[in-house]
Amino acid sequence: MNQQLEHHQVGHKPTKAKLTLVIPDLSSPANLGSIFRIADAFGVQSVFLTEDVQQLMQSNRFKRTSRSTEKYISTKLFNSIENLREQLQDDGNQLIALELTKKSENISTYHFKNQNIALIIGHEKMGLSEDLLKQIETHLHINMYGNNSSLNVAQSLGIALYEISKQSNV
Repeated sequence: MNQQLEHHQVGHKPTKAKLTLVIPDLSSPANLGSIFRIADAFGVQSVFLTEDVQQLMQSNRFKRTSRSTEKYISTKLFNSIENLREQLQDDGNQLIALELTKKSENISTYHFKNQNIALIIGHEKMGLSEDLLKQIETHLHINMYGNNSSLNVAQSLGIALYEISKQSNV
């Protein structure tokens, strides 16, 4: 019989990847819930949020979409993206902005170093600020082949985490 299995039925053992996610700004509780589900699926160690983003976690929409995955990921607050950026770099993280810019590289051909990665994702409509992008050396984008020039932030994160985990064994 072909039945859908759960992870524990095939010997799945939860692991934590060398991945940290940074979310400086977001407006949709549903997107945040999806982000937590995707982050949990790829074993993200921790998610850094601003207080404004953390407030979205109180929403019923977040709770329905996240399916309680926020319980399995360390969630930390930050006030200053500059201070957090410095702290993450000092801790040996490779900072990566997921944003289409003039200097961004295709994520599917980028060579990830075997080190901790701090992936920074932007607001649904505005992306990452120009000021923040200037402070981050590595910008990666997802090639798209249709007419639309953007993806939903949670969908983009899923693609990015898949590419990172595929290459770097995180």
